Amino acid sequence: MNRFAESSDIHSLKNIDSQAWLLNKKILWVSSYHQGYEANDAIETGIRSQLKGTPVELRIFFMDTKRKNTAIQGRTAATKALSIIEQFRPDVIIASDDNAQKYLVVPYLKETSIPIVFCGVNWDIKHYGYPGSNITGMIEVDLAQQMYDLMKSYAKGRKIGFLSGNVDAERNMVQIYNKRFFHGQLKPYLVESMAEFKHAFLQAQQDVDMLYIYNYTGIKDWEPNEAELFLSRHTRIPTGSHNDFMAPFVTFVAAKSLLEHGRYAAQTALRILSGVPPDEIAVTENKEVELYVNMRMAKAASFVFPVDLLQTATVISTIKAYLDPEPGDNTPDQYAGKKIFFLDSYHKEYEWSAGIKNGFLSRLYETGIHLNSFYMDAKRENSPDRLKKIGQKAYQELVQFKPDVIIACDDAAQKYVIFPYLREQTIPVVFCGVNWDASEYGYPAPNITGMIEEEPIGRLIVLLQQFAKGRRLGYIAGNTLTQQKLVEFYHQHYFQKRLTRIRLVDSMAEWKDAVVKMQDSADILILSNYSGIQNWDSGQAVRFIEKHNILPTGGMLDFMAPYAIFVLDRIPEEQGSYAASTALRILNGTPASQIPIEKNKLFRLTLNLPMAEASNITIPYTVLKQAEKLIQ
Repeated sequence: MNRFAESSDIHSLKNIDSQAWLLNKKILWVSSYHQGYEANDAIETGIRSQLKGTPVELRIFFMDTKRKNTAIQGRTAATKALSIIEQFRPDVIIASDDNAQKYLVVPYLKETSIPIVFCGVNWDIKHYGYPGSNITGMIEVDLAQQMYDLMKSYAKGRKIGFLSGNVDAERNMVQIYNKRFFHGQLKPYLVESMAEFKHAFLQAQQDVDMLYIYNYTGIKDWEPNEAELFLSRHTRIPTGSHNDFMAPFVTFVAAKSLLEHGRYAAQTALRILSGVPPDEIAVTENKEVELYVNMRMAKAASFVFPVDLLQTATVISTIKAYLDPEPGDNTPDQYAGKKIFFLDSYHKEYEWSAGIKNGFLSRLYETGIHLNSFYMDAKRENSPDRLKKIGQKAYQELVQFKPDVIIACDDAAQKYVIFPYLREQTIPVVFCGVNWDASEYGYPAPNITGMIEEEPIGRLIVLLQQFAKGRRLGYIAGNTLTQQKLVEFYHQHYFQKRLTRIRLVDSMAEWKDAVVKMQDSADILILSNYSGIQNWDSGQAVRFIEKHNILPTGGMLDFMAPYAIFVLDRIPEEQGSYAASTALRILNGTPASQIPIEKNKLFRLTLNLPMAEASNITIPYTVLKQAEKLIQ
């Protein structure tokens, strides 16, 4: 995430080698919200980063007024906070966001002897009577000028609109923006339903040249996947927000850094503990910007971003943009009357299946295709006899549906439906998610084509080698039949030119022993699937790796990201998007026999920065920029 301003370091307050002034000092942070709320957690991270290494005792109380939002509940939370203050006797209190001021500080702590540092208070502090003799802090403001300048550089004119949910906060925001930034020229579109949102968005693009899509709060039936798909097809002007959670829906986000609020609050608390009175510390406003650019919405609007912008921003939705059709490729309802039967091996909630379906639906959005889906549930209903019966039921349903094309995902769908009933029949089939080789199902066939799914082990080895001192490769996984077959395959195709040490283990103790022994016998370490390892303990595994591993580690499954520095994972959306695109080619008249089988090409990189730090491995900026996800 990009930050255009850096805050001061606590080390400048006092000589860090002498912290006697902080011994026995206590800070209480009273948060308006709950632990796990993203904005709240960012403030906590900022506070802890500044207090780390000091002897200050930090205690936290969460008022939970985002979920318990009545006045009575707010006052009840304040009473509990007062009880903690009386027992804990803090030297400074940090109070974040408005409800902590409204229910606690103003009625009980203002003009007392307890120093208060506020943060996260939006726009105006006058109605709280701030600042005061014992109160200072940071006001939270949107950096609207930066956003306006950014959108303006891609706009055809200067007219600007504001689309958001029709709630008090957003109505007030329009007034603030018009008064403070836009001289009454900001045109509001405040809506209460998804249908109203779509209508207002299309209308706004006729009325204005750039558009805030500020917040979806207040839109009662908001559906994020539907909203993202709709906007990815219809965005034609620059759109923006100051809320980072709106990044999937707009071209730009210039978000406030709530880490900045947390850092500032802790730094100011330390200044007060060093002897500076609160009334000698001027109230300030946030200055840091976390800039996001959304390649999917940029593609829809045909925007091309310069390299310097991409280098200074967090770039999102690159893969989705790549998989989306080009603007204008399809006309609405172009395939009305055509039918596709979507056959998935697993269950709807399974993450891989959901990803395939998302890629599939994205490609078919607004095409008019009539879709019927069938989930075989083979992860949970995995006995052969049971799957044969499910396969029969799936076949009966698709015969009744009479689809023009079938899309069949993963191996169970091929084994129990396509191979026994539909191979070399007239109905076209597009498969996806079949691992490594489809020849066991007799593919390709005259009516069947698809995409094979391969793990990126070759790419992972090349990536890990950049950080290794030698070429010896270690591989640890659970001792399962799948892993035994994989290791045999890897030996034939990827391991033959390396000294390789393989450990397939049955228990947590064996896994730990393997990790320790690999430190001397390997130079790079692949941590494959922990499936099959009895009494697996995730937290214990993380702590053990952090303590004992110094090797560059990698994995190929997203759920291995907590344990490895680098994870290169297959992208299910690629499989779904390919299957849908191929189905459309068949509907356009290309026979399945003329479409060659393909292999997946895209992979998602996740970087685990704490694991890299624990192993004393520095990841260069060029690799950081390739990451789709950072664990920090």
